[in-house]
Amino acid sequence: MISKTFFCCAAGALSLATCGAAQSFRRLGACPTFGCVFPPDQTDFLAGQYFDIRLEVHAPVNGSEANGRSTPDGGFTFTIAREGRRAQTAAQLFKIAEPQLERWNFTWYEDYFARDAGTPSLVNVASKIYRKVALYEPGDYTATLTYNNGTKSTASWLVRDLVQVKKTKNIVLFIGDGMTTNMISAARLIAHKTVNGRYQSRLQMDKFPVLGHQMTHSIDSFITDSANSATALYSGHKSTVNALGVYRDSSPSPFDDPRVESIAEIFQRLTKGGVGIVSTAFIADATPAALTAHTADRGQYAAAVDSFLNGATNYTWTNWTGPDVLFGGGAEQFLPGRTSYRGQDYYKLFANKGYNVVQNNTALSSTPNNAKTLGIFSTSNLPVWLDRNVYKNNLNRRNSPDGVRTNATDVPGLKQMTLKAIDILNARHRKEGWFLMAEAASIDKQMHTLDYDRALGDLLELDDTVKNTIAKLKQLDSDKETLVLVTADHGHGFDVAGSVDTKYLEAQDTDREKRNAIGIYEESGLSQYVNPGNPQDTSSLQFSEGAAFPANWDPRYTLFSAVGANPDHRENYKVHKSGPRTPAINSTADEDDYIVNYKDAVTGFLVNGTLPVDSSTGVHSLTDVPVFAQGPCQELFGGVYNNIDLFFSMAACLGLARTK
Repeated sequence: MISKTFFCCAAGALSLATCGAAQSFRRLGACPTFGCVFPPDQTDFLAGQYFDIRLEVHAPVNGSEANGRSTPDGGFTFTIAREGRRAQTAAQLFKIAEPQLERWNFTWYEDYFARDAGTPSLVNVASKIYRKVALYEPGDYTATLTYNNGTKSTASWLVRDLVQVKKTKNIVLFIGDGMTTNMISAARLIAHKTVNGRYQSRLQMDKFPVLGHQMTHSIDSFITDSANSATALYSGHKSTVNALGVYRDSSPSPFDDPRVESIAEIFQRLTKGGVGIVSTAFIADATPAALTAHTADRGQYAAAVDSFLNGATNYTWTNWTGPDVLFGGGAEQFLPGRTSYRGQDYYKLFANKGYNVVQNNTALSSTPNNAKTLGIFSTSNLPVWLDRNVYKNNLNRRNSPDGVRTNATDVPGLKQMTLKAIDILNARHRKEGWFLMAEAASIDKQMHTLDYDRALGDLLELDDTVKNTIAKLKQLDSDKETLVLVTADHGHGFDVAGSVDTKYLEAQDTDREKRNAIGIYEESGLSQYVNPGNPQDTSSLQFSEGAAFPANWDPRYTLFSAVGANPDHRENYKVHKSGPRTPAINSTADEDDYIVNYKDAVTGFLVNGTLPVDSSTGVHSLTDVPVFAQGPCQELFGGVYNNIDLFFSMAACLGLARTK
């Protein structure tokens, strides 16, 4: 028997009192009784989509849920019934052997008091898992787990009835990680000129014919992270925080949780079409990794890289032959050593499977379009747009992707990577079609560190990439057969409430006096970012790339912007020219206790934090996020809907449902 101590995620309660105690920590997500079925109640499936079924019977030993039954019932039964038909065991329905019974135990904390006291509750578990099954007939299903002398846990499943007609050949899915409507509004303000309150130009996203909004809740919490939100977008299945392509179970292994097939896996399996994965993050980060990785722990970065190349290998799963394009950062997981999977050289392993390997923008632009291509351009995340184009001294980071630890200065941006990916996908799969995900990752990463200038710079880079992508598709005569989507995986509580006279702020002596530099309502004035100033004035930073970016990133009057949840920090509302922000630092060497980083904004004033003291950055928020759609099937993406619906709409456009 294996034991595990962890903070579980989801509602585990049998009484009102227990429900209250299970708000912050849960025995197991989406399992409100002692009988757990995964996929859980209220799950939708694409017809023919592969998934695993995990069954668990829990026997709490102590705590408020203990009922004197400390040995879980290993004789449980499980049936599935389509509406109007008799129930069958899973083994009968899927024509597979009955899996072996597994046993383990785990512990969890019922509330913060139990956590602080170090008094976890112990749960013994009996479990089975059915691997790689699929439901082909659309309709309603009832899955029933029977245990403990007739106690039943039921899950209502729906196989959606989607027409098997391919309406688009290609999809470009842009994900502005963490991007909200408020951020888009701020980016528009600083990059586009107004005259008497009317914009003289617009963002490319503004020009899309269809606008929708998606809700981002995870399966057992209303605040999500990028792992389970990406899982919802790519598979149509919600999960818990930190889970990639799986429903998180209570087992001790992060690699045996019940999996669900992603749109990239389904698309490649059914159509033999091309798949491209592009990100400005390290490529094993949650948003790109969720297309191929299946793990309850998004931090399994090395295994995520292996999944890009080899797919899921620990249990039988869909056949995956690798993406045609894989571009991003994160050389740590490719160089041989302790941070790569089993110490292997993944540059070599990708090359051995026929990939061209490139490590800078020059090589990327010249590599041929007819071969699979791996492009890793730095360690960690790629440098943000503002540092690559304006404050270039910040590129001295010893982050070269070859392991030599020189500076990665010849780094492509999202636009260069995306356009090259389209060239490769079009050359290799013009007939079959292709699916491309391109992520602007540092919108989120810079919002976390309260570095709004860098976040908005990367948002504008995303918009510029969208504009150039549409032009590229027209050039290739593919625009009429390509659906272009721009959305986000979650939001941050960011907004702008006025302007700040930074010169006046710095001239004041006290924190309270400095706050008088903030102009609200009529004193907010107009944006100074687009004012080119005097070209001969070298004291004022000048930068322009057409109308897509501000000409001046360091005006006297800046934006009074903030997030709703933040650590203790100082704020002077000025661009950080020396590099990305570090708003809070650890006050001790032994534990996470974050305090103001005085050096981050010396001339500013103190802003008291609203988060727990172990939080060093901002966090995600509840807000719905926008979905912009253009191309075939665009009409499916208007309105307000759940994040899983994005998957089903994309699958419908690509004709991926299979009823036999």
